[in-house]
Amino acid sequence: MNPPVEENMNEQPPASAYTQATAYAPMEAAVADLVEALPEFPGFERRVWAKTPCSRGGVDDPRYTNVEIEYRFSKEDSQTAKVREQYIDALREHWLGLGLRIVADRPLESRDRTDHDLVAYRPEDGVKLWYSVAFYASVRVRSGCVPVSDLSEIEYVPPTGGILPGGRRDLVSSYFPDGIPEQEAVNPFASPDDFEDQL
Repeated sequence: MNPPVEENMNEQPPASAYTQATAYAPMEAAVADLVEALPEFPGFERRVWAKTPCSRGGVDDPRYTNVEIEYRFSKEDSQTAKVREQYIDALREHWLGLGLRIVADRPLESRDRTDHDLVAYRPEDGVKLWYSVAFYASVRVRSGCVPVSDLSEIEYVPPTGGILPGGRRDLVSSYFPDGIPEQEAVNPFASPDDFEDQL
């Protein structure tokens, strides 16, 4: 029999490497690193920040959240052999070379196409990286359970992979109710590490 919810909530989850506020910069840097590893990179279509609940014993813990970043390719680029096949092989090799553990590498057959999920785990901080090929191809990075931060603590991290900072395809405005901080003209393909002085 499970203990009451109150007792479950008094238990402390495992220590995390980040808080919600500090997770975005290293996760964005992981995407920038991925972009550098992909030959003839066509650029992403959009970026989204999201969060999902953290549960223990089947009960959501409001003190913790999963931070997730998603970059999606355009419909046209998602249909190319380069994005659907060559990039899977390139990322597998790249992630293994970085010492990441591949925790999923599965083709998914459907009637008219082969989709694929490639998932890597970064043991030093618990971050997971997904390269998913379906109707759209996308890159997702997830933090694992981290302590929730106040919205005011979350700093804007410019996107990578061809997304214009603060542009209409940079879908993070719900995190910045007073508006996304104004950015100087930047190379949208640059790594978030290049914007360190703006953070």
